[in-house]
Amino acid sequence: MSDDKLKLPTSLTKTGASVIEPPVSDGVRTEMLKAQRAGIDASAKVEVARLQVAQEAIAAFKAFFDVLKSHNELQATRAEWEGRVTEAETAVKKAQVDLETAQENNKPKMEELEQSREAQTRLLSLFDEVMKQVTDADLSDEVRKEARQYLLQLSDRIVQLKK
Repeated sequence: MSDDKLKLPTSLTKTGASVIEPPVSDGVRTEMLKAQRAGIDASAKVEVARLQVAQEAIAAFKAFFDVLKSHNELQATRAEWEGRVTEAETAVKKAQVDLETAQENNKPKMEELEQSREAQTRLLSLFDEVMKQVTDADLSDEVRKEARQYLLQLSDRIVQLKK
């Protein structure tokens, strides 16, 4: 049985160009080319989809970094305005202290002005009353002359109080 081995003809055992291809019809060749083209189109679509996914990922990363940048700018602006508010509050407190100091320093002057206004008001009332009596009554020329002198003195005092 050692000779029972199957022996292939030498034409079949040769490799390369000596292999005979069965004849292919044009219809089969066309179908093969269509199948090959469909495979290429499918591969191209897959690659286009991969590129689109990569572009969307890049756009997402860019949007994420824009959000981070915006957040950092917001924090910087917030810190700047908190500093400005603190500075303004300090300035307001200083102004309040300065105002209270000025009011305390000016208190005697204000009291003096109030007394001066009160004196002026009394002198003006007296002036108006004397003027009314001089213009309404039938007075002699000498009394009128004395009243005018008195009115001049009153007006001088009023003017002096205003200074």
